[in-house]
Amino acid sequence: HGSFEKYRLAKTELFKATKGIHVLNMDDENIQHYNFPADEKYYYGISKSSEEGKEVRAINCVSDEGGSTFSVKGTTFSLSLLGSFNIYNALAAICVGLSQNISLESCSESLKRIKNISGRMEVIISKPFKVIVDYAFTPNALDKVYASVQKSFKPNKLICVLGSCGGGRDKWKRSVLGKIAQKHCQEIIVTNEDPYDENPEEIIEQVLEGAGANAKKIIDRREAIKRALKIAEEGDIVLITGKGSESSICLKDGKRISWDDRVVVKEEFEKIKR
Repeated sequence: HGSFEKYRLAKTELFKATKGIHVLNMDDENIQHYNFPADEKYYYGISKSSEEGKEVRAINCVSDEGGSTFSVKGTTFSLSLLGSFNIYNALAAICVGLSQNISLESCSESLKRIKNISGRMEVIISKPFKVIVDYAFTPNALDKVYASVQKSFKPNKLICVLGSCGGGRDKWKRSVLGKIAQKHCQEIIVTNEDPYDENPEEIIEQVLEGAGANAKKIIDRREAIKRALKIAEEGDIVLITGKGSESSICLKDGKRISWDDRVVVKEEFEKIKR
């Protein structure tokens, strides 16, 4: 989109064009931009309430390393999915269910059966330290993932491996991603991530502008992951973001190399153990 404002405008056009059912996050500071007439409106959230439409508000929310629990109108929900932000994702899904006459009880049973989503807050290594892989590559998503990991797991040290989404787009957010990492992470390693036709070093330097002087630059993504694993100690968390379960890295002239953060983590961890 080029900027958050352009992204928001594109989303606004979708709400304008859709007259049937709108599902809105009450806690989203941008909600007023999506307030258009609709046949039905569902509002979900945790901290705020709505005086219009049908409200789906979570109370008694608890998130830890086992998942999350919360209640909606007397129905209890249990999620195996990690991260408090997944409560919001669940609430959005519940609104869709209710809009199709699916009961809260059925929504609860369905959500309980979801054990994990590939590449989304996926725990790859559990001991002696945890290694988590997540797809987050936007400022909002990255901030929420970092905050959720700190709140749910309370690590001694958060070691973060990140890059910036595909080359040739959204250059404005590169330094912003670095600033978010600096705010949350005790160790930062900035690395390569789908550079396409751009120079990966230039992309990394732009992320480093926000990440601070103590952040490390390791262009080779495997080497970056290896470094993170080597400096991790018991009680720490290594969090690798940007690729999730993607199966390749995109390079110049449309070339791709086979890649999976999760596989690389396991391979390098085994080497270190040996």
